[in-house]
Amino acid sequence: MDIAGVAAGTDLRGLRLVECDLREARLVGCEVDDVRIDAFAGDLGSLVVEGVEVSGFVHAELDRRFPERVAVREARTAADLRAAWDVVDRLWRGTVAEVPVELVHRRVDDEWSVTETLRHLVFAADVWAGRVLGAGDGSFSPLGLPTGDTGPGTFAELGLDPAARPGWPEVVELFSASLDRVTAVFAAARDDELDRPRVLVPYTERGELATTVRRAYEVLLREHVDHRRYALRDLAVPTGQ
Repeated sequence: MDIAGVAAGTDLRGLRLVECDLREARLVGCEVDDVRIDAFAGDLGSLVVEGVEVSGFVHAELDRRFPERVAVREARTAADLRAAWDVVDRLWRGTVAEVPVELVHRRVDDEWSVTETLRHLVFAADVWAGRVLGAGDGSFSPLGLPTGDTGPGTFAELGLDPAARPGWPEVVELFSASLDRVTAVFAAARDDELDRPRVLVPYTERGELATTVRRAYEVLLREHVDHRRYALRDLAVPTGQ
């Protein structure tokens, strides 16, 4: 559907837009009720509703609910990064321990289940801690879960198992080991290395990545912070909705 060319009066109730570019979009004279916006990492740009700019309120409310966001955003030194990770690590371990077992495989709005979220974070750690920061031998866990647009060639290249359906205890054990690994990476952070450039190809489909050591630490933090927020959001949805 060409959204830009939608005719006046078109019924778009229930429309789901995923990973679309809606910058400068305008909704004029529209019926708006129970509309939800979940921006990537909560990074809203300017959002104006009835002449009121609301993105500042949204960011402030997210920071109130998830104060670890502030620690991650304001981290500058190696000690700051370690302190932020210690908070994130503790929060995730507590969350995993408290997830009702009957919800660990449930999907909401076709988003990842908690089990899939943990598998994705294992994959992210394999990329950013393993390949980018050089922790370990650079291998990938077969149970790691990349993003949904990843091609079959990458699964084969990295030894990932696209058919894997591991149980909750196995995933928890895998994720706990991944957290331990990332903790060791943060423990090794040094101020004099944070701005050192890193240029590499983590895997063929990803292509060349030009980044810094600091950025790798920041990505690890944000991946774990944001995906915990997503998981808590979905766990709060009553069963059957």
